[in-house]
Amino acid sequence: MIKNIIFDVGNVLVAYDPVGYMEKRGYTSKEQEIIMGAVFQNPLWLVADRGPIETKDLIEGFVANAPEHEALIRDAYGHAEETVWEMPYTMEWVKGLKERGFRLYVLSNYGKDLLERTKDKMPFLPYMDGVVFSNECHLMKPEREIFQYLCDTCSILPSESVFFDDHLENIEAARNYGIHGIHFTGYEDAKEKLEKLLELYHEDNRMVYCAE
Repeated sequence: MIKNIIFDVGNVLVAYDPVGYMEKRGYTSKEQEIIMGAVFQNPLWLVADRGPIETKDLIEGFVANAPEHEALIRDAYGHAEETVWEMPYTMEWVKGLKERGFRLYVLSNYGKDLLERTKDKMPFLPYMDGVVFSNECHLMKPEREIFQYLCDTCSILPSESVFFDDHLENIEAARNYGIHGIHFTGYEDAKEKLEKLLELYHEDNRMVYCAE
């Protein structure tokens, strides 16, 4: 029986869109290219997701990537919370699943500074039975250890759990750990695949269904 539903956050429960953010702020194509390379595609972004870097050091690292564009980089990262916004379907989805008796969890790669600046865009967090952000446990998807950490700390069984993530490599890692995985490509598609999973699983407890 499926008892637990695990959500990634970015592009599942909230939108995460650096390109859309930069366009809204009116950066030119050249400026967007500089910002993407110095900030959002900088390897330091993943270091921050893992958690061992202070915010001031993170920003200095971004600037060091293109020091001639320091003002632009500081401005872009200074408003980086605008890369995240609420999805219109999220609360209805979360509340509906909670009312059906499922236990809900978050498992997300997320840097400390950006998390602190965007938590107000996550009204679903109080509905979660457990929350694991990568910067807090210093583990990251798709590493096997972060799935083990979630299951151990929240006392859940992989076989009784299903995981939504927009990155297929993370879904494959979850499946390899024994968690049912649904690749999130959109809300309606995700709902349909979840219901199909529940239907198939409850028809035959021996069945393992992995929705692509």
